[in-house]
Amino acid sequence: MRYVLGVAIMFAGFAFLMLITGGSISRVVDFVHMPSLMPFVITLTSVIMATNSRKVFIVSINAMLSKNYAISAADKEKSIRLYKMLGKTVTYTAIMTVMMGTMFMLMQLDDPSHLGPMISISLTSAFYGAFINLAFIYPAIYILETRYNAEEKRVISEKQVMDKLMELCYKQGITPEEILEATEINFRKN
Repeated sequence: MRYVLGVAIMFAGFAFLMLITGGSISRVVDFVHMPSLMPFVITLTSVIMATNSRKVFIVSINAMLSKNYAISAADKEKSIRLYKMLGKTVTYTAIMTVMMGTMFMLMQLDDPSHLGPMISISLTSAFYGAFINLAFIYPAIYILETRYNAEEKRVISEKQVMDKLMELCYKQGITPEEILEATEINFRKN
C-alpha cells in the first residue's frame, strides 16, 4: 500500500508542477492520449490471451483485492511469473512505440510543423510504459509476493504465546506465581 501511495504522490507532484509552471487542467488531461495508450492495452490483452493465463490473471486480481482470499502456492507462483512477463512486455512495448514514433517523426522532417506532435506522441508512449509498470505491475508483484499461501500455516513463536498467556492472566487477576503453582487454570469471562 505504501508503494502505491508513493507512486500516486509522485504523479500528483508531476501534475502539480505542470500546473504551477503555467499549465492548466487541460494540460494534465492531455496525457490521456488514446493512440499512445492502445498499444499497451492490445499487447497486454494479447499476452494474457496467448499464454492462456486468463484464469491466473483473475485469481491474482482476487488475491490482490481481498486480504482474506487464499491463493495456492502454484497459483501464486504462476501469478508472479505472469506479472513479471507483463512488466517486460510493457517495457518492450514502450521502447517499440518510442522507436516507431521517432521513425514517423524522421519521415516528416520536411514539414517542421508535424515534429512537435510526433515527439509528444512518442514521449507519451514512454510515459505510459513507465506509469503502467510503476503504478500497476510492480505493486501487483509486491502484493502477490507478500500474500500468504493457502497451504502456509502461520508460525507463532514461543514469545508470542507467552505474551498472550501473560496478558490473559493479568486480565483475570492471576499472577505468574499462581500459574506456576496451579495444575489447572479456569479463565472466567467478565
